[in-house]
Amino acid sequence: MRFDRRQLLKALGMTALASALPPVLRARAEGTAPSRIVFFIQPHGHVPNAWNMPIPGGPAETFAQRSLLGFSPEDFSTVLRPLHAFRDRLLVVEGLSHLSVLSDLSLIRKEGGDDNNHTLSFAGLLTAGRALQRPGNYCTGGGRSIDQEIAKRTHGAGRFASRVYGDQSIANFSYLDAGKPTPLVSEPATAFADLTSAVTAPVSQGPLTRQERLRALRGSVLDAVAQEYQSLAPKLGPEDRHKLDAHRDLVRDLEVSLSVGMPAQCTLELDATGDHVTPFMRLIRMALACDLTRVVTYVAPVPQCPEFGFPAEADVHANYAHGSVAGSTSCGQTYTPLAEQAMTDLGSWYARHFAHLLEELDSVPEGSGTLLDHTTVVWLTELATPTHQHADVFSLIAGGTNGFFDMGRYVRYPRTLKNPEPQPALIGPAQNRLFVSLMQSLGLTDQSFGMTDALASDGSSLSLAGALPELHRRA
Repeated sequence: MRFDRRQLLKALGMTALASALPPVLRARAEGTAPSRIVFFIQPHGHVPNAWNMPIPGGPAETFAQRSLLGFSPEDFSTVLRPLHAFRDRLLVVEGLSHLSVLSDLSLIRKEGGDDNNHTLSFAGLLTAGRALQRPGNYCTGGGRSIDQEIAKRTHGAGRFASRVYGDQSIANFSYLDAGKPTPLVSEPATAFADLTSAVTAPVSQGPLTRQERLRALRGSVLDAVAQEYQSLAPKLGPEDRHKLDAHRDLVRDLEVSLSVGMPAQCTLELDATGDHVTPFMRLIRMALACDLTRVVTYVAPVPQCPEFGFPAEADVHANYAHGSVAGSTSCGQTYTPLAEQAMTDLGSWYARHFAHLLEELDSVPEGSGTLLDHTTVVWLTELATPTHQHADVFSLIAGGTNGFFDMGRYVRYPRTLKNPEPQPALIGPAQNRLFVSLMQSLGLTDQSFGMTDALASDGSSLSLAGALPELHRRA
């Protein structure tokens, strides 16, 4: 009986070894490209008028959608316009809610605790569950965040499970477990050193060649096999022992091919030019192109006002955010057109950096497409609006997603669920369900993430479980 490489890996329980291969070789071995995921986290939220797009004839009471493919840049909303070039690889989702945060708010009002909208969003955006309340302190994440759950269950030998970058002064969004924030690197030079820390000098003197540096980044695949071999061999009969020996020979062949299989675009260089966001967009591309990790979270900063065209003496939070949405202000502020314009322009500032990230990933050829085609890039905002709302949150998926999501669309979910909080009375599906779809896109079979149920303001039960099948590509 003949076994192909994949059958051998599965039969011998050694699938983790396959994940140690670089993208091109793994694609060659399995007939597909590896999947990666990047979370781009934005503080505050967007002014609805700045990012919502109409769906002509789309019903308000049921799911509605429209294609983005025939749109001109002018057809795009202000915030989305910088992404026009990637319209075939965008999936913009309107109508979801931070239902877990709304549920947490409702419970805190009864039980007591930190009910600050910002700190609750920091704790709950990626964990999608109840915040961990600590007497006398701000609340913190009450469970593992979605990025770390994915990293824990999909990473393999020879690469980091995940990396978290961004502005340390904002907040912790990523959590290894309840009350345990994931370490975050806020300086590009430190991030670069961290990514390349496994590079060791050769025995001979002189500078490392590019290929020597790349090879040094991961441990020997054969060494890993040897450890597995020592563990498994005594437990196997003659026939299975023969299969194991054959598999070891196959892996030896793969390791030899490592010297020629690295993508030419895997260049270990730090380009720190540009503003404080731009170097990280390049580092994320490098980390994924070199297969140093497949899960990255980036927490974007709140820039100084001159960076997006407003006076240096102004403050985003104090002067603009809370008065930016007509009919829905917060913290006692009054709506002003200036505040709305400022937060709209800030949204465009984030969009330009997000577009730059997509450009970086799209610049790396891989297989018949690019690195972007085999990556899912998720843009999420801390709040639904700058005025502390949690309904109709901004959610955007970009990239090729390895064909899992049906891209090139703007979709809208209806507000049909009763809110745990009194206002607004009706909200859309929980963002928890988006996370379930993301997990399934990476081969996991989960049907829930974070909080699974909640109580509406009238005492009825709300489900936060299940995927969002309307986003998936139909077979």
